[in-house]
Amino acid sequence: MSEERDKQISAFLERLDALSTGERAVLKRSAGKMLHEVDGRAIAAFYKCYPPESERKQEKWFAVACIYCMWDWSKEEQKAISLQDILSDLRKEKTISESMQHRLTSLLDLKWDRDGYLLTKLVRIIKMVKAKRYAVDCAALLKDLLDWEWDDQRVQRRWARRFYQEAPTEE
Repeated sequence: MSEERDKQISAFLERLDALSTGERAVLKRSAGKMLHEVDGRAIAAFYKCYPPESERKQEKWFAVACIYCMWDWSKEEQKAISLQDILSDLRKEKTISESMQHRLTSLLDLKWDRDGYLLTKLVRIIKMVKAKRYAVDCAALLKDLLDWEWDDQRVQRRWARRFYQEAPTEE
């Protein structure tokens, strides 16, 4: 299942890269909005790329499509890094504020709901890391969002562990 999902995600991101500049701009402007809140142009651009997936998960795919379009990957010279690794690096460099640490902690408590509250909080964090010249690994982000609702909170625990713990030292 995981290998198949990885292929789907990879193909999805490739189809996003193939969109016209205008279609990517429409998706970029929709970052932070839920699929049911956007105009027809954003919906059309999204469905050109979206793989058949369950109805309830398409909001997450749409959210990541919009986030992905925040970067021009054809010109990006940076390597994409998972969001939790970026935040951990910023914390270690002491370039992340107390309020940002609080934002991450409160994000970990949220559920993905139709109201888009989690998405709004997430996009604010992503815009902050983008302003610091980081590129978010959107494939990893999509996997995490698709698994966000697991009862054992494996994604949230992994993000918190990565953010608050130092990397293990070699002896």
